[in-house]
Amino acid sequence: YGDRIRISVKPRNFIFIDLKYGEYQKRFIDAWKEGKLKTGEITINENKIIIPFKKEVNLQNPNDWIAIDINESNVTGVSSNPHVLKIEHELRTIHTTYFSIRRSIQKLAKHKPKTAQRLLKKYSSREKAKAKDLCHKISREIVEFTKQHGFGILMENLKGIRERINYGRKMNRRLHSWNFRRLQSYIEYKAKLEGLPVEHVDPKGASSLCPICGGRLASNGHRLLKCPKCGYGSDRDIVACLNMLRMRGAPFPLKALNEPLTIEVKGKG
Repeated sequence: YGDRIRISVKPRNFIFIDLKYGEYQKRFIDAWKEGKLKTGEITINENKIIIPFKKEVNLQNPNDWIAIDINESNVTGVSSNPHVLKIEHELRTIHTTYFSIRRSIQKLAKHKPKTAQRLLKKYSSREKAKAKDLCHKISREIVEFTKQHGFGILMENLKGIRERINYGRKMNRRLHSWNFRRLQSYIEYKAKLEGLPVEHVDPKGASSLCPICGGRLASNGHRLLKCPKCGYGSDRDIVACLNMLRMRGAPFPLKALNEPLTIEVKGKG
């Protein structure tokens, strides 16, 4: 019913609820009106109405793949075509900034607990909104690039990553606030809407083993790794991507390392 939904409360008796949505949601509603999408089971609670949309797609059978490695300050992709895609982002800055704000607010808790609680809720919502918005922008850039070249997408299987994180208190706090799975899920559903296949590989050894000979890599400077066995060296993010391609059995793109493509993505505010 256009911008309203109709709910049956009893035979031939309905109530109508007006929908409020942003430009992003409008794209799906317009596609539904045009018959391009179907709706799933609608969920209603006291705060929102959740309308899932479904689309039937035929996934492509690509000749080339791009491996995506997600990090705190960038997303790196290396394809078997070859290309290197590096998206610099501000997700770490967002979380660090709001962590500092929360620390300041918590100092008020002893003297003004209600004020502190209200402010914590306010800034927590802002942090989530900014991070979510930026994840959408990053995933959109990745899928547009992937669609342009007709790649399939490879990503690490991050199931249980929070349970595996143990790098010390400060680093653990940073990584536990990170949006690894959210960004992956955004990339995956956007890619599949375009008919692009997405596969997940075991991340074990992706950033510690040489993609050339399988030897254990050693640190060679900030975020750089080198293999003592065969001499191969590169950025740790590129190494992770190359290992994912190797795990998938995709062609190994050595010359991709000399063709960097950098896209900077910034969030709101």
